[in-house]
Amino acid sequence: MKYTVLLVVGALLCAVPANAMDAETFFAKAVVLQKKGLGAVFAKDLKPMIRVFEEAAKSVKAENEAARAAGTPLFCAPKKYRLNAEQFIGEFSRIPKERRQVQSVRDAWREIVIRRFPC
Repeated sequence: MKYTVLLVVGALLCAVPANAMDAETFFAKAVVLQKKGLGAVFAKDLKPMIRVFEEAAKSVKAENEAARAAGTPLFCAPKKYRLNAEQFIGEFSRIPKERRQVQSVRDAWREIVIRRFPC
């Protein structure tokens, strides 16, 4: 019985998408990592946050490509663009805290790129 409960709980945890983190939690963790400077490389939160962001960015990019194919792109970013840590955190901080608390990282990133790269 005990093992069945553990298996069910484990399965439920695995079923939660990696991008389930809300934008406010992501933002707060990013600020903490930025304050660590080079020490952030050794932080246990770094890799999970990278995965969450990569999934969010990939999803937004796919949505934009589909919209572009339909003739109405969401944003018009250059093929290669890069934000440094200050710009990245600055963009997240422009989203009001109340909205970040209910927004996924994906939705926050979508809002950021639409604002930064209008067509």
